[in-house]
Amino acid sequence: MRRVTLVVVVASIAAAVVVCAAPSVADAACTGCRPLIHSVSFSGSPGNYTVSVHGHGLGGSTVALPFSGDVSNFRIGDNAQLGRGEWGYAGDSRALHYMVWSPSEVVVSGLGANAGDALVLALWNAVTGRGVTWGGNVPPGMSDTPTISSVGFSSLGTPADLRIVVKGDSFGPAPTRLPFVGDLNSFYFWDGRAHCGSSSAFTAGGKYFGDAPTDAVTLRYQSWTDTKIVINGFNGSYGSVCNELRTGDPVVVSVWNTADRSETGPQTAKRGLILYGAPGN
Repeated sequence: MRRVTLVVVVASIAAAVVVCAAPSVADAACTGCRPLIHSVSFSGSPGNYTVSVHGHGLGGSTVALPFSGDVSNFRIGDNAQLGRGEWGYAGDSRALHYMVWSPSEVVVSGLGANAGDALVLALWNAVTGRGVTWGGNVPPGMSDTPTISSVGFSSLGTPADLRIVVKGDSFGPAPTRLPFVGDLNSFYFWDGRAHCGSSSAFTAGGKYFGDAPTDAVTLRYQSWTDTKIVINGFNGSYGSVCNELRTGDPVVVSVWNTADRSETGPQTAKRGLILYGAPGN
């Protein structure tokens, strides 16, 4: 069997405002490159945060700014508000105020999150269709919040056999008898690739505490300790419609401590980028 190696590119998540050097002029002018988020910072107060995203290749706004409402190429998901916590994406009941959108910076306000909430942020360059993700917590982090130090991907055979290894701390003991194929409250995988039909992404392995539909794409959970989670690939409806992993997909994994009994319990998220085979979208 041919070994297919996948590499994940991850960014460190800090429970504080992140300050990075400004992108170069070349980066700001990049319209065909893969989007990249250098930093995400927060200002304001619980219930009304302003989120500033800095990077390159972010494209431009699809609407005249300033604009209050939803757009088709930006979204923020709040893991502490499952089933009601997606903000600013087409069809959402929770609008964002879009203030700035340039190739190197996007600024939105009106995010009704709370300190410690784990966010899953995604945006797509409106011209190239390429997407980028970010996962992390609204600062300051709580003392009992799980932390993710690294996410690694590898595979034997096909992307459906993707091996996901998440290392960190405070994940809690195994949430069920393992190995287990299905969905769990305490974990989900989110793929934010470029739009496919009416869907912007697919999710896998999440049960969502009963506050959102369980994922049709399940995960093959192999092992779970307080410091390491190992998953041996996808199952269920993987491969149908848009539910398929592709090279270049920006992804996020989200983890709750297994002692949590609702989505508001301690949680965290971290991004990655799937790279295998020929470069693609």
